[in-house]
Amino acid sequence: MTVHLDLPEQLSPAQVRAIADRLAYSVEGISALEVLASPGTPPVLALSHDGRLAGEEIGRIVAELTRETMAARVSDPVVVRERRPDRQHAGPPPLTPSPGPSLDGAAAARPVLHRAFDTIFLNLAHAAGAEERRCPALIDLRVMERCQYVKLFPQNAYLVDELPHHRPLLAGLRDGSATLDEVRRPSRYMLNPALCFHIYDEFSGTRSDGGLTVVTVEGDCFRHEATWRLNDFRLPSFTMREIVFFGPADEVESLRGTLLEQVWQLYCELGLYGRVETATDPFYYVEDSAMRQHQLLAQTKYELVAFRPGGAESAIASFNNVRDALCRQFDIQGTDAGAVHSGCVAFGVDRWVELTLEVFGTDRRGWPKPILEVCP
Repeated sequence: MTVHLDLPEQLSPAQVRAIADRLAYSVEGISALEVLASPGTPPVLALSHDGRLAGEEIGRIVAELTRETMAARVSDPVVVRERRPDRQHAGPPPLTPSPGPSLDGAAAARPVLHRAFDTIFLNLAHAAGAEERRCPALIDLRVMERCQYVKLFPQNAYLVDELPHHRPLLAGLRDGSATLDEVRRPSRYMLNPALCFHIYDEFSGTRSDGGLTVVTVEGDCFRHEATWRLNDFRLPSFTMREIVFFGPADEVESLRGTLLEQVWQLYCELGLYGRVETATDPFYYVEDSAMRQHQLLAQTKYELVAFRPGGAESAIASFNNVRDALCRQFDIQGTDAGAVHSGCVAFGVDRWVELTLEVFGTDRRGWPKPILEVCP
């Protein structure tokens, strides 16, 4: 069934987006969610769902989200870089999907492009003096409690169950006298939502020598997404390449700025279109809106947003300066016990791959030069 829910006319576009984003993780059984807006009329949420919740209950949730959003300060992002197909640029032509030979062609092209992009990002990390790491899929919950991830982003968390090493219980599973739900129990782990927390945990309790420490890490990440939102750009399991760095405040901000410029230059050399804008992390509760607003105003987070064929947009990289917040939580200090700042640049490798396939197709002869230079 489909429900149309009117929103107050005074809401800004940023507030409407915030309500829609939070609603996606607030109601089970949604199959589609669209914002209907036209000049001079109040915005409307068109929500399709399986009927497990009555329309009145969904309306109550939307009203609650609306009240919270209107009470909070939600600002529009600031665009700091932009490249559009309707402007004059050197390089490949406008965003029209390049036809691929077949789905089999895409399946064969993906691992090639995956290795190519990870090599490109690894080279950027090496140029910044980074040491390499590779993370396991699991991270101890004590680490995630230390940085308050589950408290701030409960909608994304994948917790891990385990079966007890107890023969009678395992025998019950085998002979059918016990169900899986009766036997399984929570473990001490969750699946990685991001990789940088492994690095903070590794350096926990250490003292910086006063310089900049740079580490690059690659691994699999997992985020619980609403099923109806899943596609090739929004996956529950995906590969990340991150460059994590900590040290003096000015050096952290300088490296973030350098990496942002290098990635933007690469993006333009690939002939792609998009923008870099201030962004916020997906805090779920309105009480955390002060942190969201601080991120926007202090420009502690930028995202590279790709313009995709057909008009869709997807964030494919982020550039973060978290100041001394995480170093304080993990007791990483300077030699004089002073504050250490940290930053992270993160690449969603799979999204770079899919964007390339959408724009340039599966035939490597049509891929941009920066990719071909690192292809095997």
